[in-house]
Order: sequence, then structure tokens, then C-alpha cells
Amino acid sequence: MSNPIKIAIDAMGGDNSPSKVIEGIKIHSKESKDVNYKIFGNKSLINPLIENFKLEKDRIEIHHTENIVEGKDSALSAAKKGKDTSMWLSIESVKKNETDAIVSAGNTGALFVIAKLNLSMIENIDKPALSGLWPNKNGMNVVLDLGANIECNE
Repeated sequence: MSNPIKIAIDAMGGDNSPSKVIEGIKIHSKESKDVNYKIFGNKSLINPLIENFKLEKDRIEIHHTENIVEGKDSALSAAKKGKDTSMWLSIESVKKNETDAIVSAGNTGALFVIAKLNLSMIENIDKPALSGLWPNKNGMNVVLDLGANIECNE
């Protein structure tokens, strides 16, 4: 592996975390041999799961934090919670060029606010979007969800 892709993982976000998140890494790592994972979350919960799912330890780095953004948190309260949550630290790792991308199954509103506080936007783009793949007759399309609003532009 000459120059692997590094993905930051918010292991504490979403339902049944970190178990489902670590299981997702296991599934992804089988198909993507050129990817390493920097996992943010509670080490005492994550380490047994890494053992259980038999992940390749040389492709994993764990950054311990006990603080998390919860689903019930508002986006603003999540941002105010501090810079030591698994979500904030995983996003910050992209800002510091320690990782190439971030994956979180956590609070979407909080993810958008914390990302906007930490990362720069593309020129002339002022709001983040969720993207998904949508199959078509010839392959796949990328579909963007820009949120519900009445003032839409290009």
C-alpha cells in the first residue's frame, strides 16, 4: 500500500454504535484494501469490537474520547458541547489533513454545523448537501438533498 486513503470514523454516532460502525468498517475493509481508518470514540468500547470482528490492526488507529454528540442534541448544542466529541475530532482530522474523508452515522444537523465551522466551503456554495447514489439504466447518478426550502437556486 503506497499511499492509502485515510478515513476518519465517528464511531459513537448513530443507533447501536459503536458496534454497527465497527461492523461497517469490517465489511468495507474487505473490499477496500487501500484504506486505513482513524476511529474516534471510547477505546474501551471499540477495542473489544475490533477483536470480535477481527479487523486488521495495522489499518486501524483509535483516537480516544468519551464525549459524544447524541441524537437528541440540537445542532447548536452539539457544537457548543466542545471540541472533544468523537464527531468534532473526526471532522477536525480532515481539516488538519490527517484524514481524507469523514464518515458519521450520527446527528445530521450537528454534523453539518460542526463541519461548516471546521471546513471551508467550495467557492460560491453556501450550504452543505447530502449525496446519495441513485441507479439508472446506464449506471448510477449522484442525487443531492439540499434540505427543504422555498428559495432554491442552482
